[in-house]
Amino acid sequence: MTNPSADAAQPRYLQIALELKQAIASGRYPVGSKLPTEAVLCGQFGISRFTAREAVRVLSAAGLVTRRQRVGTVVTALPDDARYSHEARSVRDLLQYAQETQLRFAFVGRVPLSRAQARELDTEAGQEWIYAMGLRIVTGETRPICITRLYLNPVLKGIEGKLRGRHGAVYALIEAEYGIGIERVEQELQAVLLDTDDAANLGGTPGGPALRVVRRYFDARGRLLEFAENVHPGDRFSYRMQLRK
Repeated sequence: MTNPSADAAQPRYLQIALELKQAIASGRYPVGSKLPTEAVLCGQFGISRFTAREAVRVLSAAGLVTRRQRVGTVVTALPDDARYSHEARSVRDLLQYAQETQLRFAFVGRVPLSRAQARELDTEAGQEWIYAMGLRIVTGETRPICITRLYLNPVLKGIEGKLRGRHGAVYALIEAEYGIGIERVEQELQAVLLDTDDAANLGGTPGGPALRVVRRYFDARGRLLEFAENVHPGDRFSYRMQLRK
């Protein structure tokens, strides 16, 4: 079942997840059937239990399978019918989200901030910030799960060129390339309706329900370095959090 064309740059668990996803799409594992156990996957692919578990977790997050106690991992949806489910408990989980998806930029440049944009960024209108817009796609899929708009602080000189061709987390790029640690992330969730432009880019219905997720990334000095807005059609994304007393 090994795919010789698998991207060697991807983590091994993502390669396995993609092959299993293709097997589900082809009907090898139809809806209602069970995936092989972790032990069988380990023998089949020559991987560790950790790698097998992570591959199945990717499928679960994509809404393709459900783990049932004393039953096993059951296929619950085909790739085109599933919605992406993201669980976040830490900043590290945001990086995991970026590894399992690809952000394909359609525009990277600089824009003067309007009054509305400046209010969201808590800065002055007319300031020129780096702006990037693109579509985020789950690895191995073709239908985007959201449209993403990024506003990056102009102190990040030259970041425009570093964004082009990059698919990973932008905040991780900031830390690696500029040596500035992200110390705090603020997140807001808001129910919205898809406007005409976003619907056209996402292949959705204008006026359809959507989830707007805004994240603000701050350094230790309290400077806003990155403002990220993600608009998800309601049928393609769910957000899950775990709270413990």
